Amino acid sequence: MDGLKATLEKVEDRRATLTVEVDAETVAKAVDQAYRRLVRRVQIPGFRKGRAPRFLVERHLGKAALYEEALDHLLPEAYSQAVAETGIEPIDRPKLTVEAFDEETGLRFTAEVEVKPEVDLGDYRSLRLEPPVVEVTAEQVDEELRRLQEMHATLVPVEDAPAEKGMTAVIDFSGTMDGQPVPNGQAENYSVELGSGRLLDDVEEQLLGMRPGEEKDIEVTFPDDFGDEALRGKKASFHIRLKELKRKQLPELDDEFAREAAGTDNLQDLRQRIEKQLTEIASQRARSQFRNQVVERVVEQARVDVPDTLVNRRIDQLVEQLEDQLRRQGTDLDRFLQQTGQTREGLREQFRERAVAEVRADLVLDAVGKKEGIEAEPAEVEAEIRAIAAAYGQPYDRLRRVFAQTGYLLEIADAVRRRKIIDRLVEIARGQAPEAGEGVSAAPQAGDAAGEAAPPAETSASAPGDSQGSGAAPEAGEPEAGASRAGAQ
Repeated sequence: MDGLKATLEKVEDRRATLTVEVDAETVAKAVDQAYRRLVRRVQIPGFRKGRAPRFLVERHLGKAALYEEALDHLLPEAYSQAVAETGIEPIDRPKLTVEAFDEETGLRFTAEVEVKPEVDLGDYRSLRLEPPVVEVTAEQVDEELRRLQEMHATLVPVEDAPAEKGMTAVIDFSGTMDGQPVPNGQAENYSVELGSGRLLDDVEEQLLGMRPGEEKDIEVTFPDDFGDEALRGKKASFHIRLKELKRKQLPELDDEFAREAAGTDNLQDLRQRIEKQLTEIASQRARSQFRNQVVERVVEQARVDVPDTLVNRRIDQLVEQLEDQLRRQGTDLDRFLQQTGQTREGLREQFRERAVAEVRADLVLDAVGKKEGIEAEPAEVEAEIRAIAAAYGQPYDRLRRVFAQTGYLLEIADAVRRRKIIDRLVEIARGQAPEAGEGVSAAPQAGDAAGEAAPPAETSASAPGDSQGSGAAPEAGEPEAGASRAGAQ
């Protein structure tokens, strides 16, 4: 915008005051544009819509309406340009005060706004840390082999033996409470491993020692943290029939197992593959931990006042993330709060410490980036978009268009810049950094600390009695989510 003058009057207690002046010619153009917008929206007797002359529009609506329309468009543009010219970094909406506005003298207004705090980084360039040494032991390889062996185990029937921990029991059960069926408290051919923690203690203790074909009535008390609040602390009776017992049978660890389970030529090749995979995983984990450690040390030695405005905004984001996760699990925040006995205010307070730490880290990293002269180059942002498109199997052009429409391009640019800043700090910590102001590559690397968190696994329909779910049968907890293991194809 031509004809604008912006002056930074003062910055006190993280609040900046700008005085902005826009010349009369620019204001006159803005008022004329306001008339052209308004004339298309009003009906003046004797004229087709959009054809009435300006003086009649002013007479019909009043000149104040014309000026208000002009200000609605001119003020945001003038404020944005003033911010860019003065170099301040607002973190909240401004308080705008119009002191003068007409077509003869122009526009004069003040803007008071909270800005980013100053950050004292200290001598972060003297930081030196040694990266951890990655080592994979034979015991770790053996443990992975045992996991792979467990994955390929078979269950064989136990004909005449009492139930014991480690066996898989197939049961029918039916629960009643005060003479009425327990909600979701009936099932047939329900399979559960004894000792896995999926059953209530009362039930498991009574099952141990039973033989196939035996039946038993078991009195249980639902725990205070049971998923269904209506059943917490209540007593119920379950009639249980043990139909089958099965014992886990592990395959032999030999060349044939290696070929069938992992497609390797022999057991030694499988061990080598597992060792390589474990080394890669450990290296990525060590690299991520080292990056986090470097950032923590730099943030620790920096001094900065963390604004409540940014903390509350970060808390809002954390609550939104939780709501998204709960929706993916088929529930919502209100139900979660009810089940956990929390309030929205209490939840926000729980997030506060984390939010303060994250905002502090953001401010410090941003200050490092400025001092080091690090920015996200357009080519680097495009490369990041292509990497995301490839990872999700989406056409690059379509994904980029969506990002541009939603404003996500800015977030990608911020993520690229943040990664480059942490890359520079890692180089500094290892004594390998160039002089401040020299650029660094932004190529993404495995194990980066900054990445999108995977949504929590959705729980499958649990057997009645899962104390973490909504069922009511004598099951406590839920099975641990499976994960891919080294050595599997």
